[in-house]
Amino acid sequence: MLTLVYSAFAQRAFAQEKDKNATALSILVDTYSQSVATRDSATFYGLFNDGSVMWGAVLSERTQSKEQEVKGTTASNYFEGSYKRFMRGLFRYESCEDKFENIHIIEDGSVASITMDYSFWANGSMTNWGSKYLSLIKRDGKWKITSVIYSLELTKYFKQPSLTERRKAKKKHRQ
Repeated sequence: MLTLVYSAFAQRAFAQEKDKNATALSILVDTYSQSVATRDSATFYGLFNDGSVMWGAVLSERTQSKEQEVKGTTASNYFEGSYKRFMRGLFRYESCEDKFENIHIIEDGSVASITMDYSFWANGSMTNWGSKYLSLIKRDGKWKITSVIYSLELTKYFKQPSLTERRKAKKKHRQ
């Protein structure tokens, strides 16, 4: 009987910790988005791990083909940067937003993965969109981003499908 009581208590404690982590990670995503919109570099930088952080993106094949066609270049579809360079680049716009939808969080209490659809807006217009993947660690009791990778579609070539269409496409892709 004592084992049953202990087991129920442990399960409840685990569920509460899971809820606490999910809430903290959701707040982190909101803070990321808000700090981009306000160009609050101190808050934005605080979301990232102190060590090395991977920041990379890849143009989709169809956007890359259009870019090559229009610009006559054979440049790579991959580029890397840093979260600090990203933040500094935001100051060239009068306004900007990094909007997130279709957010999925997976975590085990120590590491986490957050996937989402994003759209980046500059001066009131969407410039690009795609999928964004954040990897995180829980370091000294706080969640810190260790990598950001994302796909990139340029809206000058391809408009972002509706959320319903994107969900259908992802579901079909998983099968």
